[in-house]
Amino acid sequence: MYEFVSKNEYAPIRIEIEAIIKKVQKILKEQDSDQTFQFKLIGSGGRHLITRIKGGNAGYDFDYNLVMNDNYSWKPTIRQSVFDAFQQSIKGTRFTTVENSTSVITIKQVDKKNKKVIVGCDFSVVFYPNDDESGYYKYARFNKNQQNYTWEIRNVSRFNDDKLNWLKENYDGIWNDIKDEYLKLKDNNPQKKHSFVLFHEAINNIYNQCQQELSYNDEDDDYWD
Repeated sequence: MYEFVSKNEYAPIRIEIEAIIKKVQKILKEQDSDQTFQFKLIGSGGRHLITRIKGGNAGYDFDYNLVMNDNYSWKPTIRQSVFDAFQQSIKGTRFTTVENSTSVITIKQVDKKNKKVIVGCDFSVVFYPNDDESGYYKYARFNKNQQNYTWEIRNVSRFNDDKLNWLKENYDGIWNDIKDEYLKLKDNNPQKKHSFVLFHEAINNIYNQCQQELSYNDEDDDYWD
């Protein structure tokens, strides 16, 4: 079962993570002045919904998008440069490991004695193509078998912010329902979806429930008219 992590606990970790990201930015820019990016805490973390398993050994984590600048000639191999820069930037911090997985770069603080992950952070290296499409972006994927990188499309919901704003405007206390739904999805996640994906699903689920209730109410009103 998952629980929320208090802001007092995770806020100093977030500050340290973002200091590491800024070191990565500096390293890349020193290598090539065009190698710049912005970073964004995404999904549930951006809404202060940091979770972990009660009594578990996986700790809690953050998700960031590292958004490459609008130089449209980017090659996906930029991710290797980002990975190398993280290896340098975590020195002297609580984070001791850097992993290069399929879709993200991950840094972790691990209690080696107890083999327990205390906190981790996933970074997606992303790029927004200049084709006026707002429903997707590209992320740098590491293909381990081929030992190469490719840009892959990741679809995003354009309407989640609108849905969330609508829910807040029309339903008092709806944020608690979203938090409860998010924890339910975290507890039942056999596909091991990322937290930011589950957060968007929680918004969609609550929004659809509310729309369904409104539809039922409209049908009742029509019946009595």
